[in-house]
Amino acid sequence: MIAAAQMDSLMNQGWPAAHSTELDGWLVRHNAGVTLRANSVLPKSAPFDLSKALEYVENLYAAQDIAPSFQISSAVQPSDLDTYLEAHGYAVRNPTLVQCAATTDVLAKLPAADVEVNISSTPSESWMDCWWNVDGRGGIETRAAAAQILARGKALYATVPDGLQAKAIGRLALVDDTAGLYCLAVDERFRRQGLGSAIIRGLLQAATTEWVWLSVLESNEPARRLYDHLGFQTVSRYHYRVKA
Repeated sequence: MIAAAQMDSLMNQGWPAAHSTELDGWLVRHNAGVTLRANSVLPKSAPFDLSKALEYVENLYAAQDIAPSFQISSAVQPSDLDTYLEAHGYAVRNPTLVQCAATTDVLAKLPAADVEVNISSTPSESWMDCWWNVDGRGGIETRAAAAQILARGKALYATVPDGLQAKAIGRLALVDDTAGLYCLAVDERFRRQGLGSAIIRGLLQAATTEWVWLSVLESNEPARRLYDHLGFQTVSRYHYRVKA
């Protein structure tokens, strides 16, 4: 079983924030407010003075006009931080499962793709358009900040083209000898055609890693059914605590 702390570290590297500050064992991340992962504290070890550490975090995020947020997994330090934050007005957001599978096992369960899947080392404009149309939140500046997150880490980008546009896209972050599946998105006009599976197959065929991991919202039942079918197993889970 993969340790929750290891998964926290891999996911942090797979989705790197513009700014990360070490605070007595906490990693304080901020990235113009774009995505909770890149704008939350990863509590890796317990600070000496919890109340002062929390005060520092809240002041830093206030200066950035970002709601103070923490990513809470079973590896959180101190271990009672979740309860402490709840008592200080932090609400739960986005309960999420972290799942892993052997690359060969997933590929064996995926059907042969009968659609064109293009793989590149950088996201094209059509890739960005599809992702932002499906999952984007905000305007031009927010999209630019999101694009900068993508550019900071090594990754593969898959696209099912539709002329100059994209029907479906996905990203495979390459971290050490592992791979993390991100940004799987299908244009609503082309759903239920197996394009998500085609994207995953194309990315994993292009990768050289032995195993792959992903995160999926507990509430996303269609995605969870797909990942269950492909043999992904839950190895960790997390949620966010966000200052109300």
